[in-house]
Amino acid sequence: MSSTELLDQFILEARECLEQIGQRLLDVEKNPGDRELLNDLFRQVHTLKGNCGLFDFKPLERVVHAGEDLLDRVRNGSLAYSGDIADALLAAMDYTAELVDLIATEGSLPATTEGRAQELATALRRHLAGPAPAAAASPGTAPAAAASPGTAAAPATAPAAAPALPDWLAALPATACVAGHTALRYLPDADCFFKGEDPWHLARSTPGLQHLQVRAAGDWGSVADFDCYRCNLELVVVSDAPRAYIEEHYRYVPDQLSWHALEAAATATATAAAPDSASTGAADPAAPGPDTAADGDPLRELLRARIARIWDDQRALLARPGIAAGTVAATRRTLAALIDGWDDAALAASLRATLEALPAGAAPLAQWALQHRPGAAAACDTTAAGGGAPTAAAPGASALVAPLEPRRGSSGGAGDDSASGGGQKVLKVAQDKIDRLMDLIGEMVVAKNALPYLANRAETVFNQRELAREIKTQYSVINRIAEDMQHAIMQVRMLPVGTVFQRFGRLVRDISKKLGKEVNLVIEGEDTEADKNVIESLADPLIHILRNSLDHGIELPAARMAAGKPAAGTLRVAARQEGDRVILDITDDGAGIDTDRVRAKAVERGLIPADRACLLSEHEAVQLVFLPGFSTAEAISDLSGRGVGMDVVRSAVERINGSVELASTRGKGTQIRLALPLSMAVTNVMMIETAGRRFGVPMDLIVETVRVPAEDIHHFKSAQTVVLRGRIVPLRALNELLALDMPPRQNGDGEHAVLVVRLGSENLGLLVDDFHGTSDIILKPLEGVLTGITGFAGTALMGDGSVLMILNPKELS
Repeated sequence: MSSTELLDQFILEARECLEQIGQRLLDVEKNPGDRELLNDLFRQVHTLKGNCGLFDFKPLERVVHAGEDLLDRVRNGSLAYSGDIADALLAAMDYTAELVDLIATEGSLPATTEGRAQELATALRRHLAGPAPAAAASPGTAPAAAASPGTAAAPATAPAAAPALPDWLAALPATACVAGHTALRYLPDADCFFKGEDPWHLARSTPGLQHLQVRAAGDWGSVADFDCYRCNLELVVVSDAPRAYIEEHYRYVPDQLSWHALEAAATATATAAAPDSASTGAADPAAPGPDTAADGDPLRELLRARIARIWDDQRALLARPGIAAGTVAATRRTLAALIDGWDDAALAASLRATLEALPAGAAPLAQWALQHRPGAAAACDTTAAGGGAPTAAAPGASALVAPLEPRRGSSGGAGDDSASGGGQKVLKVAQDKIDRLMDLIGEMVVAKNALPYLANRAETVFNQRELAREIKTQYSVINRIAEDMQHAIMQVRMLPVGTVFQRFGRLVRDISKKLGKEVNLVIEGEDTEADKNVIESLADPLIHILRNSLDHGIELPAARMAAGKPAAGTLRVAARQEGDRVILDITDDGAGIDTDRVRAKAVERGLIPADRACLLSEHEAVQLVFLPGFSTAEAISDLSGRGVGMDVVRSAVERINGSVELASTRGKGTQIRLALPLSMAVTNVMMIETAGRRFGVPMDLIVETVRVPAEDIHHFKSAQTVVLRGRIVPLRALNELLALDMPPRQNGDGEHAVLVVRLGSENLGLLVDDFHGTSDIILKPLEGVLTGITGFAGTALMGDGSVLMILNPKELS
């Protein structure tokens, strides 16, 4: 991988990390006592900092490192999480995102970023001196025991004399505490391995080393989340060398050291060594060996969990088709080594004998590995068949070897996948490659559309009916394949709408805090999927809607309580799929829209005559908020007042062939419903003809096509209407709307062709000359001199090479 590819990968992963961090910060703020959330948040920040260390982006690393230190204190229970810490971390992560964007565009960070980075890092580290949580700050807790999770309870004699020694020396063996010697604690940086540091080697080469003790610096976390690249060591060194020599030896990590000069009085207070520590000191007879831990020892459990995981990896390897003989042999050796690593001689002897008796080949070995997978079950599989694997296990094996049930429908042979192989594998592909595939399928759609045209020419021009029939047959085959390919690629482009919803938590938090309101954000249907372009088009409209709800909808706590509502308002964003549409409902339980005020503001701003405003129904008055330039805000702020909002929402949604519905009840709240297409890539249109020209109309706007006798059309001045199924439908001649100086043409029966389209909540009949078939097209936006022409949604290239103009009836009317 080149440096450019590595940088691109870093940027991609950094952005993903920042998204997760932002969400986790909000989660932790709601549940600061949730250890799992804190650990996950810390891991995300830790991963980001580790990635930063691969590049020379000092400002970025400085900010993230400070955030990691702060979260480490919170995670370890030595610092209480607070709103101020949350604000500082959010501000730091915001700036981190800006830096990542700068790296993406510039390839480096300018020197001007150093000052802001230092400022944020200082602000974060200022919180390190904050108070500890109430539970952790209670006096009387034995600090020595807390420092080492696996340490056994200290002797009862320790607390009385312990104040003479720092906490980290409390577990030092008495024999190591010699007056005049120097003790130091070395806490390597968690990412020291990425910096090329070797803490163990550095400690072992300490001048005058007399005693070396190593233990865990913090909780190892769950086995599943164990990070072998993270240094979690605390090294305690006792040396008889002059301190100056030791300082010189540790000159590159001075900030990771704690010093203590041992005195005679202190030596009497030393206690026995911690059970989980390993010591290289010659004079350390009291320290137990690592293998003396009883069952339930966390280190042993960790080791066995890792063995089980590697065992599953080997089984997955054996399940690969066409595995080479050399690989099978290597896998056999690995399994043998894993048996030895289980630390049970009797079991190892028994299983090794059965392993050596296996015939060559991947299938018997896979079967054997399936039957003898290390685990925690209490029985050994004695019913295995096939592969010739003996099943008589040695005594004691039943506690260590668990049968693994074959998967349903599997013979349990080499083709069986690992039971713990994890979920669905994910392959990250650059977006431009997916877009290229989408372009290709679009070209294929256009190309296949040429076949019916060729069939028609073969039949009508060249009188080759049989050839035309064969072309149509091949067209049906190609059309099916093209549709399958299109569906498959569309599935690749589908994203859950939750990718947009993620940012709302932060938005609602910041705005409600700024406005002094209490708001609970409820998100439902995050897994609902839509095309990537639709998802991206949703972001701005939804932000406008949420800002309006927060600013104008939900009341202040006092007003809500006076109205008999809970002090905290609820803002609900729900997504679901209905047919080929994605429905988004944004609902709040605020004050609703004051239609009297809306009417007055619309008249005041000259958007509607006063007499007409008085005639509007409540529902119609609510719709006035969609008028361009409408705003009820008295003053311009950074949230509202500029008259840009709901009209932008409607324009953005209609631009992607969506629709907006607004309903509001005064005093109870407001609901906005967005209906969006699942995909914008391929559009199904109906082709119509008028004034000798063909146009396309999106099918999702068409209500029906009818032929109406000319005498059934009612005329009132210049307006025309027709009654269809008991409803009056206004008529407009498409020629007139397109400024084509030709009257609508009637057919031989004196009928007009009427295309009824849906415009919002109303229907409109367009008088056209004739209808033609439907077709899938790739809609291209208007470009060049055509840009800005109203009434058209774009163009499409047809199979016969012609260009079809796609109408936008909403702009025509």
